[in-house]
Order: sequence, then C-alpha cells, then structure tokens
Amino acid sequence: MGETVIDLATWDRRAHYEMYRAVDFPHFSLTAPLIVTDLLATAREKKLSLFNAMLFCIIRAANAVPEFRIRFRGETVVRHDIVHPSFTVLIEGDRFAFCQASYHADWARFDATCRAAVEVASKQATLESETEGEDQWIYLSCLPWLDFTSMTHPLADKDDCIPRIAWGKIVEEEARARVSVNLQAHHAIMDGLHAARFFQELQKNLDEFQSSS
Repeated sequence: MGETVIDLATWDRRAHYEMYRAVDFPHFSLTAPLIVTDLLATAREKKLSLFNAMLFCIIRAANAVPEFRIRFRGETVVRHDIVHPSFTVLIEGDRFAFCQASYHADWARFDATCRAAVEVASKQATLESETEGEDQWIYLSCLPWLDFTSMTHPLADKDDCIPRIAWGKIVEEEARARVSVNLQAHHAIMDGLHAARFFQELQKNLDEFQSSS
C-alpha cells in the first residue's frame, strides 16, 4: 500500500492542522443533494447494482481529492496513494456487518470485487471489524429508506481522521432523481473547500457514469 509521509515543516497546511488537532471537536459534517438521473437510468437499463454504482462514483471522487487520502498517526502525517471503501451491508435480524473492497478505477473490476466482498460479508453472524489499526479506508453507509438532510457519525476519538460518507434514499421528482450525500471529516486535514471539490467530483462522476460503465 503506497503512501507518502508529509513533511510538517514545509506543509502549507501546517497551521490549520495544528489548530484543529488542538480543539475538542475538530470534525465537521456537510450534506448536499446530488442529481442521479443519468446514473439511475443507466443502472436500470443495464441491470447494474445501483449500490455498487453509487459506491464507485463516491470512492472515485474521494480518491480524486488528495485531502481525502491524508491521515495522521500521532504526530506523523501521511498521504495514501489510494483509499478504499469500507461499508455496511445488511445481515439477518435487521443488523449490519462491515465489508471491505479494493478500489479499482475500472468499473467492471470494481463491481466484481464488491459483489464478491458483499457475498462474504452478508453471511456474517456478528459484527466484526477487519480494519483495526488500518487507515487506508473511507467509511461509507447507505440509508435507502430515508431522504435525510443531515447526519453525524460515531467516532473513536477526536483524532479519528477517517472520512465518513453516507447517502440516502433516491427521490424521483418528475424528470429527475436526486439523493442526499453526507460527508463527515476532520478539519485538521480538510476544509469546506476540499469538501466542495469532493461534491463537484462526485456530481461529475454521477453525470458521466454511462461513459465509464
């Protein structure tokens, strides 16, 4: 797994990083509505997994914004070359299990990887985490039953710097479809500007999914 250690002495974000590492509540959360009309049509036409397609667009956007790949470990700050999705899947008893898949820029390969990972994860009987001590992840979840307007996520502690992303119910309104997407992130590694770039990249991926599928 490739990563680069960031030199704090020359890092242009050092002052922001140090300020937000020192506060008690350094996380922020944003939710935005995105248009999924074309993605939904493509998924229906080609009988694709809509969950996997959304996941692909989201993790692709996260990898496109360098700040989403930055993590700190104590006083060491690193930037991963690639981050991967760790997401939730439903299991028996109205519960969920954790599932991890490798990110691939090729849709067909990513879809196959996700399908295999979900098949294994859905057979779990207990909640087990396989990401302990690892930080090359983006944590994701989907609430397809609810069109929400905001969300907060549980955190290990104030230094938990792995971004959380969630999306809700797809709402079809006349000729278009939309979905709410939530991002929760650590302010020491990104600001609203970087969050906005993520949402812009994500909307682009949603609009252009047909050409990449």
